[in-house]
Amino acid sequence: MHAIRQGMIWLIPCLMLSSLALFVACIAEFYIGSRPSWVQAFYDMNSAVGDVFPYLMTATISYLLAMQWRIPRPPMALLSILYLVISASLIKTSSTLEMLYIVMAIVTPLYAIPLIAYLFSLKALHVTSSESAGAMVKESLNLVLPAIITLAMVILVNFVILKGLSLFSFDHLLTFDYANNPYIFGSVFAVLNSTLWFLGIHGYYALLPMVELLQQASDLTYSTVAAGGTAPYAMNLSFMGTFVFIGGSGSTLSLVIALLLFSKQKTLRLIAVASIPIGLINVNEILLFGLPIIFNPRLFLPFLLAPLANVIIGLAAVNLGWVPIPSVSVPFNAPVLVNALIATHGDWHSVALQALNLAVGILIYLPAVKATNKVLGEREIRIASLDTTYMRRQEEAKTLTDDPIVLAQQKEHHQARVEKQIQNMSQKEFCLEYQPQVAKHNGAVVGCEALVRAMDDQGNLLPPSSFLPWLESAGLMKDMDLWVFKRVAKDIVYWNQLGIYVPVSVNITPHTLVDDEYLEKIISAISDVSDQIHVEITEETLLVDERALQRALERLHAMKVKIYIDDFGTGFSSLSYLNRFDIDAIKIDRSFVLALDTQRGRKVFASLQSVATELDLAVVVEGVETQQQLDAIADHPNLSIQGWLFSRSLKPEDFINYVQTSPPKTQA
Repeated sequence: MHAIRQGMIWLIPCLMLSSLALFVACIAEFYIGSRPSWVQAFYDMNSAVGDVFPYLMTATISYLLAMQWRIPRPPMALLSILYLVISASLIKTSSTLEMLYIVMAIVTPLYAIPLIAYLFSLKALHVTSSESAGAMVKESLNLVLPAIITLAMVILVNFVILKGLSLFSFDHLLTFDYANNPYIFGSVFAVLNSTLWFLGIHGYYALLPMVELLQQASDLTYSTVAAGGTAPYAMNLSFMGTFVFIGGSGSTLSLVIALLLFSKQKTLRLIAVASIPIGLINVNEILLFGLPIIFNPRLFLPFLLAPLANVIIGLAAVNLGWVPIPSVSVPFNAPVLVNALIATHGDWHSVALQALNLAVGILIYLPAVKATNKVLGEREIRIASLDTTYMRRQEEAKTLTDDPIVLAQQKEHHQARVEKQIQNMSQKEFCLEYQPQVAKHNGAVVGCEALVRAMDDQGNLLPPSSFLPWLESAGLMKDMDLWVFKRVAKDIVYWNQLGIYVPVSVNITPHTLVDDEYLEKIISAISDVSDQIHVEITEETLLVDERALQRALERLHAMKVKIYIDDFGTGFSSLSYLNRFDIDAIKIDRSFVLALDTQRGRKVFASLQSVATELDLAVVVEGVETQQQLDAIADHPNLSIQGWLFSRSLKPEDFINYVQTSPPKTQA
């Protein structure tokens, strides 16, 4: 399913070019009233992309599957195209099954690529073990026998599938009478059309016998009205195109509007915007393959219900006399709203009915859009579920062993290690622990720091050093930062319900802080508890784009978030940072605490405290482990201690107990 989704997304540029050509052709023909050669050229362009589209799709899916199965990717894409060409020659024996090209383009790689990968792993099928001609030649030769065996399997499986489907017929559906049973006929047509499209089968062509009946009803209705009679058949092809399939199969113009109004995912909104022009002429391939709707269980039910609701509402409005029966045959690609006016001889009530059906469709699609927001926006970080990000990192982490020019051997090994570590981490659960920060004079808990931990299958906690470097190498630290802030916000809300009000310090990496998109998500996540959040930045963070950093800090300060400099004093320009940036507190590094046993170390430490006092900065001293170190630190109203002398990092439930048994903050 992941490979199918990613493969379809990769096809969006092709779909947009094809759809743009169709949009230009349809609008031009509609307004000109004829089809001159230049308009036909645009239709031909769209048709050409449609002809090769199944081959593009099978290539992208095969490429992604080859990446997952660790076999050379370009050969797998080419072989899958070849397999589809051969399968297509079988389909030609039954022209009515041409709409199954897409299904075969999707299904064939799903079993062919794993089979090739298995056969390729068998040394008995290797043609050569010599690398004298190069690794690429060796792999190509060793793919020959697995490819031949897989070809035989593809021919057999696809032939059986085609023969089985050729026995299925929609002829029994013709017993439904569009004249006497319009609700049943329209509902069956809408449900079947959506179901077939969900499986990748072109519903219009698969249901051609029913389409011909609907066209017959449109022709009879038009002839009757032209002769001065009353329109006899409400259920006709113009009715379905005008009031049911608004924006294409599934009435997806409603989905477009729902995404634009309610989706919190920037990618989904961009796809919706891109689909608007062709959606207005009832074409929705960008949504079908870009979201996707095909093979997407979350969207299947609304994709089914929206046109079904339109059938019922539309027929009810017509039967009640609110809207006249569409009596003019309107091209399927006629623009939305305009098609309603043409079909009903300019009756504006038909536009109102379209608007009503769009609104109902939005309500039907809304739960699916909100569910997507919840799943994509609030899920806790698990590496396997970081869909596009991890898939992209997988692609970048894998290298072709047959091309020494692309990457040196050293980089190849490093990337392999990164990938292995990421895959190992996908089996672990991430969690947070909290280390108390206490007042020196009485031990009251005045704050804490959130620390990320990972738990293995045996329940053992792993330190950050075992996974954070690998997350950074794979480019996943922004997602980790976002997850931490969401988790902290939830814990703070729970603590507040228990009467515990303790601010939490959270570390954030430089690139996350200056990334507007991620910063916006973080601000949204902590908005309810922002006054209890302290953001810790390192001196490394202060070296990034200064203007971008200033904007980020200003936004956080506006929400009453306090800014701490972590490991203060270990950099080269620590004091200059205090002059250039609006900082609320400093965290004195453990190295200064370890130096307190010397006179020079005590003087340096005192100077840091003096600077903080002069600038009215709070001070957190890290790494205090002994009573002797604590005694060497001068007390200060805004001073707190974080170290093992008081407590190590604690699980959330243990931290709650620690706070509840500690002296209150107001105690002198």
